[in-house]
Amino acid sequence: MLRKPLNAISDTIEEVVDFVSDVASPIKTTKIAITGLSRSGKTVFITSLIDQLLHQNKITSFTSKHRPFKVTLEPPRANMQRFDYYTYTAHIKEDAKWPKGTSSITSTLLEFESKAQFSLLRNSKFRVEIIDYPGEWILDIALLNKSYEQWSSEVIAWMENIDEGSVKEYLSKIEKLDNSSSQNLEKELHQEYSETIRELKAKHYSNITPGRFLMPSDLAGDPMLFFAPIPKSSSALHQAFKERYETYLKEIVKKIQLEHFRGFDKQIVLIDIIQALQYGSTRYNDMKEGLANMLSLYDHRNKNFIAQWFKPSINSVTFVATKADLVASSQHNNYLALLNEMVADIRREMDIGHIKTQTQIIASLNSTQNIKCRHEGKSISCLRGIDAKEGNVVEIYPGEMPSSFPKPSEWHTEDYAYEEFLPPKKSYKKIEALEHIYMDRVIEMMIGEQL
Repeated sequence: MLRKPLNAISDTIEEVVDFVSDVASPIKTTKIAITGLSRSGKTVFITSLIDQLLHQNKITSFTSKHRPFKVTLEPPRANMQRFDYYTYTAHIKEDAKWPKGTSSITSTLLEFESKAQFSLLRNSKFRVEIIDYPGEWILDIALLNKSYEQWSSEVIAWMENIDEGSVKEYLSKIEKLDNSSSQNLEKELHQEYSETIRELKAKHYSNITPGRFLMPSDLAGDPMLFFAPIPKSSSALHQAFKERYETYLKEIVKKIQLEHFRGFDKQIVLIDIIQALQYGSTRYNDMKEGLANMLSLYDHRNKNFIAQWFKPSINSVTFVATKADLVASSQHNNYLALLNEMVADIRREMDIGHIKTQTQIIASLNSTQNIKCRHEGKSISCLRGIDAKEGNVVEIYPGEMPSSFPKPSEWHTEDYAYEEFLPPKKSYKKIEALEHIYMDRVIEMMIGEQL
């Protein structure tokens, strides 16, 4: 009878353990969608998220709760565009500039390896795929349940309540339409509507569709987009716009954009509460309506829509208020209270009780320092940072943040004139992560149970 040496037996046991481990626990991939309306800070959030996980020295309150782990940045799936983490970190760490926002769907694949509890067991591995999904495109998904006539009617009604010159010009133009049509008129109306909603976006309106009019990506100049909202009629123009709208939903929204959103496990929704405060009740309500439309996929009242188009696997949505560094630390509780109020309103207005929701305030990159200033003989909380307009170091008093959104009649936007700052100028060590506020808490919500 042949006998194996002890080291050979040990090797065999380890091979068996490895095999069983591979079969029983293949590497699981958790897909997390990162979404947010314009200016919510999505690019900086994802950059900071990756940076914290790769280096870990600024999330010790998170790492101390879990077994040691390492994270590697893997190539994205073959059909996905890579999120350009290295370029964005260079902009922040080396150039002290904010990176430009992304304008298409991008992916980051992170592989986690945590130390096994027993020596004979392999280290456990899992992957997290972070999908950067433009919020403007998610608004388009809600259009799948709307006819061209319904969409046009809703957009026109929305525009009638906006006191802007370009909006009034557009409404006046489509009111005078007759039954004539031409390629020049179709393109002209499309361009005028597109320019109008881009102007509204610049003025901090959020609930704007179609998203591809704002972020066309690879469809820039494509005749498929040559439509716009006009009153219902029997004209050739109305029929041409209707056909293009339906083609857009079928070929772009359903086939491309919706397909990327299938199979997510979690969703992170970034919200710019500062913007909501600064621009008054009209913009606040518009932002809230846009967020509700982003979540319409999960509304149980829309069961036919869900059954026909989408079977969401997402079991949790975390609402994250960004830019907490623009608020004095003494005001963070009030900042969270505002976020909770907005989310509570959305939950009341929609039937999404079956989805677990969480809230958290953060600063993906902390661009300020909290300091004490003297004002009228009193010590008050102030901020020091590099002013985004002049590039000078300034010290400001950001004011008191309310614990509840004001009534429209009492909403004085001048009370919420929060400053913008540039990233701090500092020399980063090679393995030093970005300074942040509460990113560790969001990371715990995202992956804590897997470590």
